[in-house]
Amino acid sequence: MKYCLFLCKSEQCSCMQTQKENIKLEIIRISRNEFFEHGFKNASMRIIARKSGVSLSNIYNYFKNKDEIMKEVLSPLLQALDKITEDHNSPKYINTDIFTSEDYQFTHTQMYVKLIMEFREELKLLLFHAHGSSFENFRDEYTDKHTAVGLEYMRKMKEKYPRINVNISGFFIHTMSSWWWSIIGEVVSHELSRSEIEQFLSDYITFGTAGWKKLMNV
Repeated sequence: MKYCLFLCKSEQCSCMQTQKENIKLEIIRISRNEFFEHGFKNASMRIIARKSGVSLSNIYNYFKNKDEIMKEVLSPLLQALDKITEDHNSPKYINTDIFTSEDYQFTHTQMYVKLIMEFREELKLLLFHAHGSSFENFRDEYTDKHTAVGLEYMRKMKEKYPRINVNISGFFIHTMSSWWWSIIGEVVSHELSRSEIEQFLSDYITFGTAGWKKLMNV
């Protein structure tokens, strides 16, 4: 801060902006560890302030409340999940080849392995320790979202392949969407190695693909 005072106005402004960004990133970093260790509800803003070297009152100049910090902590994970959801019904997947393609199953497996390895702690926080935050109903909300995506997928597949069967219970699709989050929760709750996660997800995706192929009469 003292260094900034010796700069010209434009440079000083840039320096102070950089300093603010660094402080904000430090608050997020400390909060991330605090949330992982204690969960959202029990995370202490006073401890976050002390460890980040920012007064408690000053933290609120960067974030409105603890929930807003939680959103920043989970933002990379949520962006990754949104990307997966957006890709689900893309033209490359509206294709019956996915039911027999080993490349598809391998790519799909690796996509989720990468997600879990990169965001294991964030997923634990989101699924099990988000009580009291705006994410406490995340699983139900995303299950509904994925159910809608699944129903739209069926519509698009039927449009492209009129002979396939899409007369599948909407509640079944809903339950499969919910079950998927249970599976993710089980994986992140256990200390599985990368190879164990790969083996499990490969087995699950192979099993699931065969089931959908049978149901849809592909």
